[in-house]
Amino acid sequence: MAPGHRPYVFDYDEDDPVYVSDDEGDLLDYDSNTPSPELITIEDDDEDAATMDRQTQRSTSHLNIQFPETGEDTLSLPGGAKITTGTTLELKDRSRQKGDALHSGDFLRVQHIIRNLETDEVRLRGFRLRRTKYLGQMLDWKLNELVLVLHVDENESGSPFVNGMVDICPTEVLGVRDCVMTNKPYPSLSFRDPIVPRPNLMRSNEEVREWLFHHGRLVCRVVNILFLYRNGKAYGGEVRHLRSNEVDAEHAMPPSLLQGGASDSSIEIDDDEDERDIVIVSKCGKRLPIKARAWPTKSMRYTFGDCFCGAGGASQGAIQAGMTVCWGLDFDDAAIAAYSQNHLGALPFCGNAHDFPPKGATLEELRVDVLHLSPPCCYWSPAHTHNGRNDQANYEAIYTVGPILKKVQPRVATLEQTFGLATHEQHKKNFLLLMNDIGKAGYDLRYKIVNMCEFGLPQQRKRLLIIAAKRGTPLPPFPKPTHGGPGSGLKPIVSVADALEPLERLGNRAYRDEFHQPNHSKLLNKTPYDPRTSLVKGCITTSGGENYHYSGLRKYTPRELGLFQTFPINYQFFGPQSEATKQIGNAFPPVMAEALYRSVAKTLEAFDHRLINAEDEIHDLDATLQEKEVSLPRSSSNLQSSGAPRSPYQYLVRDDSRSSSGASKTGTSSSIWDRRTEVEPTRPDFKRERASASLPFRATRDRRRVQADAELAHANGESIVLD
Repeated sequence: MAPGHRPYVFDYDEDDPVYVSDDEGDLLDYDSNTPSPELITIEDDDEDAATMDRQTQRSTSHLNIQFPETGEDTLSLPGGAKITTGTTLELKDRSRQKGDALHSGDFLRVQHIIRNLETDEVRLRGFRLRRTKYLGQMLDWKLNELVLVLHVDENESGSPFVNGMVDICPTEVLGVRDCVMTNKPYPSLSFRDPIVPRPNLMRSNEEVREWLFHHGRLVCRVVNILFLYRNGKAYGGEVRHLRSNEVDAEHAMPPSLLQGGASDSSIEIDDDEDERDIVIVSKCGKRLPIKARAWPTKSMRYTFGDCFCGAGGASQGAIQAGMTVCWGLDFDDAAIAAYSQNHLGALPFCGNAHDFPPKGATLEELRVDVLHLSPPCCYWSPAHTHNGRNDQANYEAIYTVGPILKKVQPRVATLEQTFGLATHEQHKKNFLLLMNDIGKAGYDLRYKIVNMCEFGLPQQRKRLLIIAAKRGTPLPPFPKPTHGGPGSGLKPIVSVADALEPLERLGNRAYRDEFHQPNHSKLLNKTPYDPRTSLVKGCITTSGGENYHYSGLRKYTPRELGLFQTFPINYQFFGPQSEATKQIGNAFPPVMAEALYRSVAKTLEAFDHRLINAEDEIHDLDATLQEKEVSLPRSSSNLQSSGAPRSPYQYLVRDDSRSSSGASKTGTSSSIWDRRTEVEPTRPDFKRERASASLPFRATRDRRRVQADAELAHANGESIVLD
């Protein structure tokens, strides 16, 4: 050891480092315990900040370096330090932070040194890194732990690791730092890992902590990708651990160790040169063999669990996607009664998620491949404008997600919430904490706000969706929109008339349904609208929302609302009309759930059949399989004719809508936040229309008389031609 330095060693059984002096050891807390996030804010009117805006910008040319620009191998800083590819630089701190805490600027992992041969200007292009404490509650605040932050445009093709690089002016560089990029779990390779020399004159804990903050090793294990929309805001993103091909080669952990997710009991890894010799060492020192994954030899159905199941919208979508629903849990007696009526093969549990697992059930019985969690969203909704009696319970329910994930350990988990959780300033802290809980349970995640009318829902229903995959399992992509406006190349937007067609086909039999009794509805006097060219006027809520029948004469019945939520027409609800409406408004629409779980099931099946790897970057599974030259059957095993060879797949089928280049022929949908987006259904071009009693009425006629005539015509099986 060099003279003038003293050793700094750490106890791995504790999260905090221990400084060992000659005769005593003091427990030091080097992790931030500040009660509120230290978010970086830059004042727009500050001269230095304006300079930084000019000198720090997203790279728009990426790797396309052309004359008069050229790439260089090294660059010398004024202090004598040399910059090369892979060097990590600390940038100047342009934030406005309190002076009573340790602060720093961001960091840059250099990938390219670019010089303009005409102006001799130099730019440093690379990845922006940021301390975890500057990202709010998304991650635990650990000293010298960094996050790779990538901002990419929503519709930008290519890898985020190319599109997300930024350009930095050398004048913004403060100095060179030692930084490790790794996929190994915390605290491996951190400043705690080696014996850290420090200046001999430092005595107090504060001095040691400050020295480590400014000079100790930095470690990056996580990437946060934000997808920016046209308005510059991020309504989608990913938070995940770095993959082995994204880290320093000498600090990579083989993907084989991540299969099935990290084990809480493992605290040490023997990383020998030969991957076959790698073992996990438990706390008691016992060497645990790594179990090889059993690859399936025949098609199988994935199992599904539904937490906060309500009446069962998510479970219905999972069934339609080909999964086996095993159980549902909800605290509402009426909702769980409706659930049990529709999902006879699933175990219904009525109980509080805080008491999970439910009484009488073992965790082994609750193990499933895919778990859905939809905590009550009323509190987080933009429509929540006054306090409610269940606000506290609804607020706390979201914090059961992490503990339940740790207990059930599904391969993939999904969440559906109101978009206000992610977009409203007063709720963003809770959204970050939710992502933190999911990450600490051992999952990587991606999230996105979708408009469900782009998937066949006849209403503008914007919801936050989250897909989380256990580390060692590929992260499934979000499904592509299937419906769009004119010129999108997608299926037409589903109209009110389209959604009500199953009810129209029943004729008089529809009135036998206790949840479709329009004659008992209170008469209204609203402006009628054409159901063939309209979506439902508002989002379906627990009270039905501000929606009314297209005739303008009454509200929609629960059965009609159920069809607008894409429940099958024979789906059973429980309780009085108001209770049924509540169950419908709370539901995750089955058509959206089906699209989501088809994507999840196809990804799992492709992985289980070794068609894709755990660390593949998948944003479009069909395109990925086509790039790998994987040949898929035209139909799954359960749809093939008896004479055809049986497919080995339950979910994977060939996508014939794709061209030979792998691009979809159906096109893409516009951003849901673009006001110019055309999402209303278009009127069918009929030369001669035969109108039924359910079509819009002329405003000059007496509404009550028209309604009476219409109901009589329905009862007689007749139709009315409107002039």
